[in-house]
Amino acid sequence: MLTIIIPLFSGVVMFFIPKKERRAQEGLLIFASLANLVLAVFLFQQNFTYNLPWIDSGIELSFRLYHFSGFMLLATAFLGFLIALYSVIFMRGKNFLNQFYGYFLLCLAFSNVVFLSDNLLVLFFFWEGLLLSLFGMIAVGNKDAFKAATKAFIIIGVTDLCMMLGIALTGHLSGTMTISKINLPLNNAVASLAFILLMIGAISKGGAMPFHSWIPDAATDAPLPFMSFVPGAMEKLWGIYFLTKISLDLFQLNTHSSLSTVLMAIGGITIILAVMMALIQKDYKRLLSYHAISQVGYMILGVGTALPAGIVGGLFHMINNALYKSGLFLT
Repeated sequence: MLTIIIPLFSGVVMFFIPKKERRAQEGLLIFASLANLVLAVFLFQQNFTYNLPWIDSGIELSFRLYHFSGFMLLATAFLGFLIALYSVIFMRGKNFLNQFYGYFLLCLAFSNVVFLSDNLLVLFFFWEGLLLSLFGMIAVGNKDAFKAATKAFIIIGVTDLCMMLGIALTGHLSGTMTISKINLPLNNAVASLAFILLMIGAISKGGAMPFHSWIPDAATDAPLPFMSFVPGAMEKLWGIYFLTKISLDLFQLNTHSSLSTVLMAIGGITIILAVMMALIQKDYKRLLSYHAISQVGYMILGVGTALPAGIVGGLFHMINNALYKSGLFLT
């Protein structure tokens, strides 16, 4: 649990460090992100489950570490540490430094919870935490950043409501909220509706069309490390991770099914239209934003095939794109 507690506690403490104490802020950021990376390396390829009843409500605070979640933890920690190092130099002299670092660390903590959660309600609670940290990191940018942050909050918030309805339907159909105990066939309209609603939440967080329009705005208004961290890397990890969980674990997505075709169509449309938008951009950061949007289309297309080679290809490109797109934003 230290992989959650350390960045979470450090993020909260960061807000209370006086603005003039820049070295303390930078030291805490590097310490927390490095500790998170060391813990992720230690946890990689380990397996465990942890269940704690949540205030006699019948909801369990359930966590599960296995090969997929361990891989996502390591990727998040590695990228987070590198971007934290860059932020220490780039953000010097900027306003609201402690706020940006605080939201950055909270984002790392919430990401770790999402990857480890084995309960849909717990996952959704911290999924919303990611939205709040995303809003905060955008809002501390330039004078127009609050408008971009509000736009992102509204778009993603609406799709998260769809995800909430999907979670309710999934729990109703399966009789449980424990992710590892759910594996529903897509053989009726209610199950298909639940899949679509959850899929909307996943691809929206991933930055796919038509839920993408806030990203180019954030590119020009938000602090540059945010673009490298979230649209460049973390969005893809959050969205494609959850989409893969939906398609492989929660539901039985079959090759050549109508829902498989829908996913591939969304992926293909995102690839083509976003690249066409990128071609006409004159601002480098907006160009990279549209290209980042297009790349999530390849990942959705791969998962949508419901074939092992396609899914592995989508996951490979998720990491590949996170590495090079973060680097491009930072240039």
